Amino acid sequence: MEKIATTSKLSIINEHPYFLNLDEENRTLLDENMYCRSYKKGQVLFDTGDKRDRIFFLNKGLIRIERLDDTASYNFLEFISEKQPFPLLDMFESEKYYFSAVAVTDIEVCYVSSAIFEKVVQLDLEQLRLFNSDLNRLVKKQMRRIQYCVTSKAKERVKNTLSILMEDLGERVDDKIVIPHPILINDISKYSGTTRETVGHTIRELVKRKKITYKYKELVFIDIDYFHLSK
Repeated sequence: MEKIATTSKLSIINEHPYFLNLDEENRTLLDENMYCRSYKKGQVLFDTGDKRDRIFFLNKGLIRIERLDDTASYNFLEFISEKQPFPLLDMFESEKYYFSAVAVTDIEVCYVSSAIFEKVVQLDLEQLRLFNSDLNRLVKKQMRRIQYCVTSKAKERVKNTLSILMEDLGERVDDKIVIPHPILINDISKYSGTTRETVGHTIRELVKRKKITYKYKELVFIDIDYFHLSK
């Protein structure tokens, strides 16, 4: 069950790029219609096919985006990290969510109705430019995923998946990069399109070679250069 979050919605309204240029009237509109809630690990924010009535801003934690086809043979998996708005896909068009969103950790989110968010985004060219920039970022992210994770070599797909996770979710800590959220073997398997056994074997090999550490679901990248992908 959702609960009121400790995070203030004012931090979103006052700091997020989408809202920096809003006039007082529209700031008031957001303030009156934005809500912040916390969810426990494993809770579902929305499912594929649910009414697309909210846009979320993740303040704390990690969210997994997923979609299965009708046969459950194809799985799309993605992660949403902190400070990102979602879902932006099909905004202005679709009345239903295209995928499901699940809390990987305990999370805090703020949300506003899709109708109000779309109204605010359409206010001026700067808002639309920001929205278009975010969409371009998402498209490039998926193009990179296709480029590096669609290969016949399973171990290479695992290594490239780890590289993408490092770049998308990692935080620099001294001379290492740490993903501050638990990353499951099963998720890496789905993301890279390989078996759990292959992922487990590849990770053990990388740990032995001192490229990473992986303990209690925490990924730490030691040899950062080894995981950098060419742009």
